[in-house]
Amino acid sequence: MTRNRLHLVVALVIGSVVLVGGFFLGVQPQLAAAAANRQQQASIEATNETYRSELARLAEQSKELPSKQQELATLEASVPSTPATAAFYKEIDAVASSSGVTVTGITTAWAAAYAPPASTGTTGGVPASTGTSATPAPSGEPTAAAPTSPVAPATKTDSRITGANFSTIAVSIDVSGSFAQALQFTKGVQSGERLFLVNGITSQKQETAADASAAPTAGGTTWTLSGFVYVLADAKAAQVSQATENASATASPTPSATATPAG
Repeated sequence: MTRNRLHLVVALVIGSVVLVGGFFLGVQPQLAAAAANRQQQASIEATNETYRSELARLAEQSKELPSKQQELATLEASVPSTPATAAFYKEIDAVASSSGVTVTGITTAWAAAYAPPASTGTTGGVPASTGTSATPAPSGEPTAAAPTSPVAPATKTDSRITGANFSTIAVSIDVSGSFAQALQFTKGVQSGERLFLVNGITSQKQETAADASAAPTAGGTTWTLSGFVYVLADAKAAQVSQATENASATASPTPSATATPAG
């Protein structure tokens, strides 16, 4: 091998080394950075697409916001966070005026902690066996079907509603009027703005006389509705609100309520 050819081989080797070294030292890092940037860009695009979808969903839901706010206001009026007895009395007075009855008295008890109803545990309507075998009926004679006892509907409660955040106030309302008027009043207070659960109705016939010597004649009827209103607060906080409302109450044309300790 001549000296010129040796120099050419050495130059080729050195050039190859320079090219390979330049690729790994200069080009390869740039390619890796470009690949990382493409991957990061794809991740950012995916995140942006998620945000765009979420914004579109929120924009669609915002169209329902007015109706949801109205529904919330209705629910807050039905079960307020304070006893709000003054507003309840005004509602009763309005229903009484529209139904023709006269409110003669309203009694409200102190708020009590809500107690969820206990499950009855009834699983069927067939009475349990007494343990004695029945005598077979003679052939050809029809046998009476065993009576079934009524089954109470399954109790439904919300585990989020407890005595720590929900309370009840017992209410008794006395009104005078005819049966039809009392029925209309009962329907009115049960379908009013404030949730009022009526669980009992009693009546007492009144007797009136033209004068002291005359025989008694038929008078009106007094109807007593008993039930509960509800407060979305614990009993202690509701009682404090009741005391504040009673202290700040002023004379009004509506019947005044008498708060009695819950016993």
